[in-house]
Amino acid sequence: MTAAQLRETDYSPLLRTDFTDDEAWQALLDEVGEDWVTVMADPSHRDLSVPELTALVSDSRRYPVLVVADRVTFSSDEHSLLLIDVQEKPGRTFRAVPDAFQSAIGNLAIQNQSFDDYLNSLDDSGVYRLSDRHRQALAALQAYSQPNTDIPCASIPGPAASRAHLGGGDPAHPPRTANEAGRTAEILTHDSVPGPNPFAPFDYGVTATSFRDAYHS
Repeated sequence: MTAAQLRETDYSPLLRTDFTDDEAWQALLDEVGEDWVTVMADPSHRDLSVPELTALVSDSRRYPVLVVADRVTFSSDEHSLLLIDVQEKPGRTFRAVPDAFQSAIGNLAIQNQSFDDYLNSLDDSGVYRLSDRHRQALAALQAYSQPNTDIPCASIPGPAASRAHLGGGDPAHPPRTANEAGRTAEILTHDSVPGPNPFAPFDYGVTATSFRDAYHS
């Protein structure tokens, strides 16, 4: 079966290349969610290699990485996902555990971090994981999900940064509250940038809505 070029999408494709266990695939989707990714479970992608997958990416693609659920994903206890660079130096890879990969692809999408940043942040097993400090900052952000609590302002590098301020001064894009934001992808940078405050400038809490505002301007 010949694989067709990946369809156009704003978010990184989450590709299934192992089709041995449908229940495990569904359990993985339940665990990782579908924020920041476009799920593609196409049997023509079965067992494709990294070069074969990158060859399916359109030159007009808008996303920085492919996310792949492969044999390693389903055979390992922690279900690590494979991230493939399709932007900076196509073909480079690293693995990320499910609770960390959305932070990675979100930061890559808004150019808050580079692929090299993540390659330099892998643990001894070559896997990207959230640090304790990162988890603490996430927990602090999640505390803002209480009604009538403002999300801290976060400036997003890249196009339409002024529109993407979560607390922005543009009357057409008023400040959002965590209650209004609903279920969001909360993106944080690495601990390597110093700062005692989890809401210091190196920490970002980015909603999918504000990302779309910036991305399509």
